[in-house]
Amino acid sequence: MKQIIFLILFVFISISSAFAQDEVKSFVQQKATPKEGLAEFYQNFAREFVAPTLASNIHEVSVRLKFVVEKDGSFSDILILDDKEGVGEEAVRVLKSMPSWNPAQHDGNVVRSSFTLPIKIKVRDPQKESEELLYTTESEIKSFVNSLNDNFIETKYFDFNCDCGMIRSTINDDLQTEEFMLQARDESAYYNIVIRKVSAEQADAELRAIETDAMNQNAKIDSIFFDKQKATEISFSMPDGGYVNHYKTIFQIKNDYLIAISIVSYKKQISDLLLEHFKKTFKSKI
Repeated sequence: MKQIIFLILFVFISISSAFAQDEVKSFVQQKATPKEGLAEFYQNFAREFVAPTLASNIHEVSVRLKFVVEKDGSFSDILILDDKEGVGEEAVRVLKSMPSWNPAQHDGNVVRSSFTLPIKIKVRDPQKESEELLYTTESEIKSFVNSLNDNFIETKYFDFNCDCGMIRSTINDDLQTEEFMLQARDESAYYNIVIRKVSAEQADAELRAIETDAMNQNAKIDSIFFDKQKATEISFSMPDGGYVNHYKTIFQIKNDYLIAISIVSYKKQISDLLLEHFKKTFKSKI
């Protein structure tokens, strides 16, 4: 009987020792690491990650995963932590598809170890999206530019061609200003044209103030020849919610009028093409 008890005790001690050797260590002398390095691991992780449908104002998602790196570098016991955007399941899927890691080491032995992995992934880059080309061939660009001749806009101050329509025009007698707002038919762009009656001194002072403000905002400023006369062209981008609007503006002083023209689109290519076409077709009556 004593021999049986001793044998059972011996087996229990052996099993306990085996479990002790395979325990998951939280603190190790050498942490588990991706074989390709952590930076490349994150790049590969982001490349494989497929974000679910998110609100347009969410540009980045974050989640933490806690898991065990086994002795062979595989992953087990994966837990999702801090998952505000609901992307945890996708993060787990991607982690399981990743190559095995170099396992942790402690006291010269390969050990099982726990690892907490913070993950941040940009799911939308509004600036980059706004700069993506809609038209990639010369024929596509030519077709788009030709479509801008579909409509002829005529007012007492100016004429020009565009694939757009007048939304509204307003007069401010106090400021001696008349404003025209036009919209592209596909709503991809807007035109805003302001005609203001001012003295030559006022116009010059306002134009200098506009240029100074543009310089402070790191906008691009060019001196151009527009409608047979010198003008100032200013280009800049401005975030608007989950998008980026690209502004192309022209300021010109002509016969005691300050003319301010803005073309705005959430696509840079569109604003560039519209501006170049506008320069060719705009005719002032001032």
